[in-house]
Amino acid sequence: GRLAELLARGDAGAVLALFDELATRHDELATRHDELTTQRDELATQRDELTEKLRERDELIAQYKRLIYARSSEKLTAEELGQLVMAYGGSAEAAAAENPKVPVPEQADAEPEEQPPPAEKKKRRKHRGRTPIPPNIKRVETTVPVPEGERCCNACGHEMAHFRYVEHSTLHYEPAKLENHVEMREVLVCRTPGCKCDAATAERATPPKVKTRAGASLLALLLEGKCDDALPINRQQDQLSRLGLEIPVDTLYGWWRYATDLLLPVSDALFGYILDDPCYVGIDDTGIDVLDRKSKGGKYRGHFWCFKGSRKMVAFMFTRTWSADEIAPWIHAIPPDIAIQVDDYAGYSRKLENPEGEQKVLVPPERRLGCMMHVRRRFYAALKLGDKRAAVPMGIFKKIYKIEEQARGMSPEERLALRTKHSLPLLDEIDKWIEEHEGKVGNTGKLAEAIRYAKNQREYIRRCFSDGRYEIDNGAVERQIREPALGRKNFYFTGSAPAARRLAGAYTLVQTCRLLGISTRDYLIDVMEKLEGGWPMRRLTELLPHNWAAARGLVVDAG
Repeated sequence: GRLAELLARGDAGAVLALFDELATRHDELATRHDELTTQRDELATQRDELTEKLRERDELIAQYKRLIYARSSEKLTAEELGQLVMAYGGSAEAAAAENPKVPVPEQADAEPEEQPPPAEKKKRRKHRGRTPIPPNIKRVETTVPVPEGERCCNACGHEMAHFRYVEHSTLHYEPAKLENHVEMREVLVCRTPGCKCDAATAERATPPKVKTRAGASLLALLLEGKCDDALPINRQQDQLSRLGLEIPVDTLYGWWRYATDLLLPVSDALFGYILDDPCYVGIDDTGIDVLDRKSKGGKYRGHFWCFKGSRKMVAFMFTRTWSADEIAPWIHAIPPDIAIQVDDYAGYSRKLENPEGEQKVLVPPERRLGCMMHVRRRFYAALKLGDKRAAVPMGIFKKIYKIEEQARGMSPEERLALRTKHSLPLLDEIDKWIEEHEGKVGNTGKLAEAIRYAKNQREYIRRCFSDGRYEIDNGAVERQIREPALGRKNFYFTGSAPAARRLAGAYTLVQTCRLLGISTRDYLIDVMEKLEGGWPMRRLTELLPHNWAAARGLVVDAG
């Protein structure tokens, strides 16, 4: 209206002034709009940051609740008792009882009884039948004859002839036993009056092969019990006591020390053989407490290092600290064209002096393989704490491991082709998802930690898929580390650094025998007797488990 009035009056100056005023007002509104837009973006960013902080807070609360408010009472509620009864095959009525009894299972291993055929035959899946009892298990037969009053035919009255036996097998366990083998050496003396001749003593019929009162079989029992069954020496003392042998625990430790010192050259030779693997060497570690009066609290944290290559052999070594300097000589001993599969321990990326006197990264990036299990584990932790966004990469990991399951048993060439066709596109999906979410998950949450770790390990993970001989994770090494970790829960600590070194050597031989599927007991007994008898050092490799088995015609798959 004002503009029309000014135009009607023909006041050009007033019209121009009005236009200037409107233009200024427009600029002010545009500036205000830009300010509000900036404030909106800042508020949205703050909102996202606060949302992520709340998510991180919820993760911490969930962790603390599991630590603080986890159920500690061992008493079961009535509902839990009922569920437990039903889980073990009890009826609903038994589960609802005020004081339910433990259900008695059906006789699953009972002999099948002859029954008349059913009216209608139903298709049933063919049962494999019972697992046959190995022929090496001692067979004790008891014959049960037909009573005298039933041995004649009830139709014609004539005596019936023997036809066959119906067998019913029951496995019994006989406790182990100890035997004291005593060799009585005759001594002759001359009783002639005045004769001063020397007494005559018979020579040993079986010269001792082990210089302790414990035979090689008992020493093997100590080693196998501790390194395969995670039984500390004091528990083995209890076992021997139940068999009637009361012996001081210090004596048992002395026998253990003798046996492990005797076997240490063989375990060291096996360690060198593993480092010379033709494909790759996987490395991981676990802690072990070591007693030391000079340390704070009377002990310090040492480390067992596990080394395993593509063959079915494993070696353990001990270091006093977690420093990369202590493991550097072992890593430098790995041939330069062999890959090394490790986790994200910072020591592997340290620059140290190599045997040529050069400052080089301990595990060179171009030889380094990553571990998919470590990457997956962090996303799983985020999902476990309620971050549903981690479900997407977890689903991709599941597909990758299904492909690995299909590749099991294939040749390296077939395995590589399968990975190239199916696994690499899945890795691309993970990388794309990470790039899309990297800036949206904050800095301190579990998902943010998982994304950072995956990005840092990307090059090393992809290298695992570049050769069909490589594994995509270090799972084989981690499975071997479970044995020392389980033992650590039972015997808590080792007495000294030399004792830890001996324990690592014993683990090396016992777990390698287990991987190869040979008798640990037979191997240890034979090797200890040979070593004590003065085995030539130049023939030490003949005592390595796989060579020992081959010399006896045992078929083993050494990988």
